[in-house]
Amino acid sequence: MMLLATPVPDILISRDGRHVGITMPSENGSQLVSLRGTRSDYARENLMELASVKSDPIPMADWPSAHCTSEFCAMTLTRDGRDWELLMARNNMRVEERALAAACERADIVVAVRWLPRSCQPRWLKADGKFLEQSGGLAIVLGEQSIVRVSDYQGQHGWWRAEPD
Repeated sequence: MMLLATPVPDILISRDGRHVGITMPSENGSQLVSLRGTRSDYARENLMELASVKSDPIPMADWPSAHCTSEFCAMTLTRDGRDWELLMARNNMRVEERALAAACERADIVVAVRWLPRSCQPRWLKADGKFLEQSGGLAIVLGEQSIVRVSDYQGQHGWWRAEPD
């Protein structure tokens, strides 16, 4: 019953921020749009399984509503009648801080492999290298405005022990 009640995440982010998958509704169920292609079957298959899709991911740069440069991809997701502005770094190259701050201000969610400066202030979530280092991977359900962090479940296994505080 719990499995049936668990919503498919809208956005999946790997622990290092390199892999971002976005589930998009389609006539055959869902499709997965991925920030970057990967030669790793493991990363691709994990994203596909977590997003409950069977077809290969579509690169974000090829998605019609995504706008990508060599540094970032931006796209708008509409969920439950609300538009969510996403900004995702495609690499760890530094960009001019004022331009980055302006872009972050227009975004609800920013994802980056590297640490982003304090001037980057999205409206809801900044999942940069510093944040992801502590949280681990993320699964985001936009309609519920919920974030599940891998770190929320660490220490609940017999083979892993949390570091003492």
